[in-house]
Amino acid sequence: MTSRTPLKKESVAGASPSKISLDRNVRRSIGEWEAVNSETATSKLNTTQTQSGTVEKRATKPKMTSTPTTSNKTFIKTPPPVKETYKNRTSEARACLTSAKLHLKNSRNIKTEIKEEVTKALCRLYALVKEAEAGTGKAEEGREKPEVGMANKADASTSTDTLAQIPVNQERIISVLEKHAIAIAQNTAKMIELGTQIDSHNDAIKQIPAVTYASAVASKAPQQRRDTLHSVVVSSSNETETGEAILSRIREAVDAKEGWVKVERVRKAKDRKVIMGFGTKQERDKVKDRLSRRTADLVVEDIRNKDPLLVLKNVLTINSDEDVVGALRNQNKELFRGLGAEDDRIEVRFRKKLRNPHLNHVVIGTSPVIWRKAIDLGSLHIDLQRVRVEDQTPLVQCTRCLGYGHGRRFCKEPADVCSHCGGPHLRAECADWLSGVQPRCRNCVRQGLEDAEHNVFNEDCPVRKKWDLLARSAVAYC
Repeated sequence: MTSRTPLKKESVAGASPSKISLDRNVRRSIGEWEAVNSETATSKLNTTQTQSGTVEKRATKPKMTSTPTTSNKTFIKTPPPVKETYKNRTSEARACLTSAKLHLKNSRNIKTEIKEEVTKALCRLYALVKEAEAGTGKAEEGREKPEVGMANKADASTSTDTLAQIPVNQERIISVLEKHAIAIAQNTAKMIELGTQIDSHNDAIKQIPAVTYASAVASKAPQQRRDTLHSVVVSSSNETETGEAILSRIREAVDAKEGWVKVERVRKAKDRKVIMGFGTKQERDKVKDRLSRRTADLVVEDIRNKDPLLVLKNVLTINSDEDVVGALRNQNKELFRGLGAEDDRIEVRFRKKLRNPHLNHVVIGTSPVIWRKAIDLGSLHIDLQRVRVEDQTPLVQCTRCLGYGHGRRFCKEPADVCSHCGGPHLRAECADWLSGVQPRCRNCVRQGLEDAEHNVFNEDCPVRKKWDLLARSAVAYC
């Protein structure tokens, strides 16, 4: 394949059009083609003028040439927008929305996300304009917007209708405000009423005395115990006389059926003795006087009631019994203020071990007056501690058979009894306890009670409550 070299520009410019046009096999540039076309058109025009006899020379306008571009896009110049008139603002807003959507569609370089957001915003603006027109009563479909030049020629009826709408809107606003004012007044009245109720409730709460731990324990203790009995023990100097015979003689001598005395309790004890309990000391003294006058060989002796017990919680084991008693007297002088010689007594009875070897519970016996004061205080100071004080039951429970009324030293059971199921083993070795089975109270089972699903040490055990009342009946709490 051979390539042809185009002619030089000088030769092209000086050559005749016919010669250039005849050489069709030579490549030409755009400028050469335009020059050829221009010269051809000029020659034709001159020839025409010469033939018609026109002497005047006319100047030819240069032909507009298009600038070559690298893109194939065609740009069409849009005509200027024509100012339109709309019926109302809603129609104008709708037209603006349509125009904006069209322009967004023609814009190809904007992201789709931006187009969508702008379209949403425009739709929202259109909705706001529509709502505003509907709210003010100006968006009427049949009304046309008057032109600017025709403003002075507006119909008088239109202005009259517009002025007539203003009182209507004001009346509606006034009615809404009145409704709101009524609702606010009602809410204010309710708030005032609630405030009055809250104040009265607070006043009632202030009148209720404060309940402390000590007062709760003090109020609970009398409910757990029976009233203290003033008892005497009656025996016979005749060793051959049985307890049943002594009881018969007491019944004949006292003759309580006459109604002159009230006996709370009577029972036979070991060694041919009979114990009688009375609610007051006066009742006890009257019975003692009658027995001494009507019977010669019956011996009547007073039974001294036991002192109540207190437990001092979590006392350091480093404190001895003497240290505890000395600290109670020196650091808690309010306990012993105003006491007589017969009420000033306090002693340590025993201690309870805890899991912490450095702490233990100290059980002390006191007079009824000191017991009541300590329960009211709720706590006492011992050395560097402030310890909690609680009432201690006088009930004795055996740690071997788990029964009541005796200790381990006097128990007749051959082996320890489980507190969970009542079997002949310790609780740590109980299979039911390890597997999470419900406990069974041994004392309730032996009494034939149905509600026995609790531990034997549970304070709500009915058998324990019965024995606790019996043990407290011999304690002087007042």
